Amino acid sequence: MNSRAILAILRKDLLDGMRNYQVVLMVLTPIILSLLFTNVMSGSKTSAALPEIGVISSPQQPLIESLIGKGLSKKITFYQNRHDLESAILEGRVRFGIIMPDIISPKSLKNEPVTLLYPPHIPDFGVETLKSAFETEIRAQLNMTPQPLPFEFKVEAVSGSSSNANAMADSMFPMLMVMAMGMVGFLALPMAIVEEREKGTLNAIFLTQIKTSEFITGKSLFSLFLAVTTITVMLSLNQKWGDNVGYLILIIFSGALMTIFTGLIIANFAKTQAAVNAIGTTLFLFFQMIPSLQHSSDIVRSAAPFVPSTYIFSALRKAMFLDLAKVTINDDIMIIVMLTAVAYLIAHGVYRFKQADK
Repeated sequence: MNSRAILAILRKDLLDGMRNYQVVLMVLTPIILSLLFTNVMSGSKTSAALPEIGVISSPQQPLIESLIGKGLSKKITFYQNRHDLESAILEGRVRFGIIMPDIISPKSLKNEPVTLLYPPHIPDFGVETLKSAFETEIRAQLNMTPQPLPFEFKVEAVSGSSSNANAMADSMFPMLMVMAMGMVGFLALPMAIVEEREKGTLNAIFLTQIKTSEFITGKSLFSLFLAVTTITVMLSLNQKWGDNVGYLILIIFSGALMTIFTGLIIANFAKTQAAVNAIGTTLFLFFQMIPSLQHSSDIVRSAAPFVPSTYIFSALRKAMFLDLAKVTINDDIMIIVMLTAVAYLIAHGVYRFKQADK
């Protein structure tokens, strides 16, 4: 064997790989995702995984001071009224809430109950665990043996909007819908355009009198049909339409168009199918995973507002499973529509320049 020839080939591949962003993306993506998952999983052994608590009470309440002393100061958020607390629980900003009088003592009155609020569709054993943990903490504060508590300890669910949801569906179904949008927009559409470029038909289109807006509309329609049809079938087969169909349709169309316009931009810069795979897969993974894991660690939570799919995921979940009288969905929809418009304007500018260059 000619070792010199083998080393020469290896050297060439190394230099090409260092200059090729596709290879860099393929290497960096699993590394970054591994760090992300490590942070999420190791969080269960740290304070990062402790549940966020919404509280209506005085910060000087002895039980609250005890929790703060145990390292939960960053996990406690105070609210002024029950409506705001319930909205925070439904939107996932806190895991559960507790309403208590400013003073709890063995002489507390029955008309001053302690109320524990939890998200809809949480399993019964989870509710019992929460109640048991708080009851133990209260007994420790009052130095009480297992005799009955001197006040009423109520446990109440924050109502959602539909009975067809469950704990798994709340997180899984919006994630699957976001996945469908991402696969069509980030992968299927740019792959098709790059294939047309390789065949020469794309350049032929730009040599005609077609307008940029007409090109974008024509290229977007089939992908939009594909994404919307996929999601419609998913919702219909699983009977997940719920009561907010109008909101749901608006979110689906806006979210799908956002990924489609982004896919058009990808296709302009990715000259080969390998490049589409590298860029599209990277965007798709982060597009899908960040919103699903946003409540699992502080790092992901801080990054989530900068990922557009966070707002799609949030809006879908609210429209499908939550009571819109208790949560705010208009802000999410407004951000989705604005980001979709920005993606369209960028795509329009990119292809207008490309058309003028012909």
